[in-house]
Amino acid sequence: MTETQQPTEKFRVAVFADFVCPYSFLAVEQIDRLAREYDVQPLWRPHWLHPDTPPEGCPREQTADAKARAERRDAWMKEMAPDQYARMRFPENRQYSFRAFEALEYASDYELDFAYKTAVYDVMWTEGGDIGQIDTLLKAAERVGLDVDELQACLEQRTYAERALDAVKQAHRIGITSTPTIFLGRTRINGWHYYEVLQSVMEKQGVQPKVALAS
Repeated sequence: MTETQQPTEKFRVAVFADFVCPYSFLAVEQIDRLAREYDVQPLWRPHWLHPDTPPEGCPREQTADAKARAERRDAWMKEMAPDQYARMRFPENRQYSFRAFEALEYASDYELDFAYKTAVYDVMWTEGGDIGQIDTLLKAAERVGLDVDELQACLEQRTYAERALDAVKQAHRIGITSTPTIFLGRTRINGWHYYEVLQSVMEKQGVQPKVALAS
């Protein structure tokens, strides 16, 4: 196999994440970039961080320890991803994410799940939307060309609840404990890393960028 040949088997990229995780928001731009620059079709799957959150959401912990953790998180993000951090609007309450997992399953049936997940993250983290509310999920759906009326009916009737729950259980079965968890071919990466790290992992497994294929 020459340097610019791709492996015959399709290279698998999968991300397990929760929409309410700020580190997963940072990973969106990286995984979207991988999809643009390499011949891969990433799969975005749910890892439910806070299953105890009610559908209406709940207040965040306000203890001294919680505030200290938030300060360390903010300082880390500001240093590691300053451009993205500047755009982020951290919600005051913890939001309910399972309904968004249901909507993601619906989008998957129309092969728009990858685009839809980006829209959901944008609506939540840069516009202050509440993903526990159906209207927020419909707003993201409209941006990627999904049938808003059909999605609303599916969410109200809980059409995709069982599928979403099965996806959550799958994450537990394979031992997902952190968000994001990224699988690049044979390599598992826990947490957020610089894009160059992801590139290195892929190219060590023989996956070259599209530019290299065209040259």
